[in-house]
Formats: sequence, C-alpha cells, structure tokens
Amino acid sequence: MRILFFGDVYGKAGRQALLSTLPGLKEQFRPDFIIANGENLADGKGVTEKTLHPLLNHGVDAITGGNHLWDRAESLDYIAHKALIVKPMNYPIQTPGNPFLILAKADIELGIICLCGQIYMPPCDNAFGVLERFLNSLDAPIPIILDFHAESTSEKRAMGWFADGKLAAVLGTHTHIQTADEEILPSGTAYITDVGMTGSHDSVIGVRKQIIVDKMLSAIPNRYESSDLGLQVNAVVVDIDIFGKATKISRIKQNVELTQEEL
Repeated sequence: MRILFFGDVYGKAGRQALLSTLPGLKEQFRPDFIIANGENLADGKGVTEKTLHPLLNHGVDAITGGNHLWDRAESLDYIAHKALIVKPMNYPIQTPGNPFLILAKADIELGIICLCGQIYMPPCDNAFGVLERFLNSLDAPIPIILDFHAESTSEKRAMGWFADGKLAAVLGTHTHIQTADEEILPSGTAYITDVGMTGSHDSVIGVRKQIIVDKMLSAIPNRYESSDLGLQVNAVVVDIDIFGKATKISRIKQNVELTQEEL
C-alpha cells in the first residue's frame, strides 16, 4: 500500500495549498490513504469542523493531532466525536479525541497513532512506554504509522530506533521544518525526523515573520498572525509491503502559486 502524509497544515494558506496540489499528487503517486497533521488547521491553532471538512471532502482520510489540537474550546465536542481525528495517545484518557484509528479500503488496513514528545513540550506520559503497552495489547498485527509530534530531534531519532520493526513508519511533526534524513531503518520502518509544514514558508513557521522578529528583539509578546506568502507543500510518500514493512519513503517539497482571490 502507499501512504501520502502531509506535514503540519498551517491555517488557511496551508489548507488551500494542500487542496490545490492534492489532485496532481493523487494522480502522480496513487496513494491508498491520505493523512495530514491538522493541529494547526484553524489559523495556526487547533482544528474546527469548518476547517477540516473541505480536506475530508477532497480525499484526506484522517488527520493527526498534537499539543495544539484542543486550542479551540468550541471544537472540543466535535473532536471527541470525530473518529477521523487522531489525538496523541499519551495524553489523558479524558482528553477529547480518538487514540487509535484503523482505516480500511478494499482488502487493506492501516493503523494510525499519534504520540507527543516530552522534551520542551507540555506535560504528557512517556511516549515509549505508552507505545510499548499499546503494541502489546494488539490482538493481531496490522501496519501502523506513527505521527511523533515532538520538538527534540534526539527524542524523535530514539523513537525511530525503538519502533524499528514494530511500526511501518515513524513520521516526525511539530517543528514545521522539513528534514533531509528520510530512510528505511534496518528492520523495515520508514523514518523522517520532521515531515515539515504545509503553508507559508515566507514566515517563521507559519507566522508573519516581522511579528516574530520584533518579539525576538523586544521580548514583548505580540498577537500572532498567519502568513500567506511563499506557499509550500511538505509531505512524504511511504510504500508498505504485504508484511507491514516499509520499502520506500520519499520527501515532497513543492512550491504552490495561488492568487489572493484563491487565498
């Protein structure tokens, strides 16, 4: 099977960039499943029904979350009842969201999980222990991809080695900067430290750059505003064989030209 996974989709610019390139990417790669990290869909903070539905209507099968998934209080009930939104598994059981999703098409199945890191991140349970307990609880083997939403590159790399041979893919998100270290680990797990960001790259990880520069100079907090300049799609394509092992991972880094009317 083939998976197309988009890095953090940031705000309206990211949503429009994804939607405008999705038909061509589907034609080029013929993915069986399309997944995106969607914790920043709603102007960079959280997800709403309004921001998610266009993606689902155009072929995205599911979205993964992260520490910003619940930033929109009005969406908590929606997240709790929308199974296609996968929350970090190592957050409390009371936190809204689905901790494990199985997608099925024809005769193939794919499991999706998300975990958050602990280094430089809000409090959560240890991702390694949670993953180990989860894998031990499974009744039957199924190819599973993990969105590891973490800040530290060392924590992500360690997760790759820990999960090698246990998961089909470990795909890093959260830093919004695509890394050039995609590989198939020795026991058949596809790995990349960070898939990157789908949205404005003429920015500071999605925010208008001058706002962040001014904050760095003055240390005075400013209201963040999403940028819509220099759009780019960051994604990966992962091929998985009948044994649940990854055979190939490829990065996608594609500039997107949209008019102001399209934005």
